[in-house]
Amino acid sequence: MENVVQLAIDKELLTLLNLKPAVIVTTAGKDGSTNAAPFSWFSIVDYEPPRILLSTNMKRDTYRNILETKEFVFNFPSVKLLKQIWITSKHFPYGTSEIEKANLTSFPSEKVKPPRIKECDIHMECKVLWTKPIGSSCIVLGDIVSISANKKMEKLDKKDRLVQLNPPLYFAFKEVGEKRTWMFAAITKIHKIVQKNDKISITSETL
Repeated sequence: MENVVQLAIDKELLTLLNLKPAVIVTTAGKDGSTNAAPFSWFSIVDYEPPRILLSTNMKRDTYRNILETKEFVFNFPSVKLLKQIWITSKHFPYGTSEIEKANLTSFPSEKVKPPRIKECDIHMECKVLWTKPIGSSCIVLGDIVSISANKKMEKLDKKDRLVQLNPPLYFAFKEVGEKRTWMFAAITKIHKIVQKNDKISITSETL
């Protein structure tokens, strides 16, 4: 076919095609320690019952804690927390609190042991249903047992909630020598399709 080329199936391309918000996942070990780490490999897979999939490298403390205590929390940061997201990605000795290292604030969750992060506007508490190793990673299916939000989110409509969340969309990572680069995008426009009597209208709005 004209104007079509083959691309290498590599980490760079797969990261771009898996464009997702970056979240901070908190977990707790059986020793009572807490861990926080950034993730974009996740997806809500059902509404009734509410279920979510998370993919984690089996070398990460997140994986160890999930196996030990069977619980985790998604904390949804805005682009204003990019530096804090980066700090939680660093490798610290097991038992070190990345929340404290990033100068973030933890507070108790409603139904699970891992804490929520105050600076994040939405928190999703989950309990593990099953885990399945795949290659170097492990797929985790979680039951969503509680969702909480900053009080200012309560009365906002869908669009204003998105504006408030302002999620960082992770789409690229590159390492050259000692230089490591992460790239994130932000949502700047909303497109709306309205259907009525088999006709549609498409409008766009800049945020």
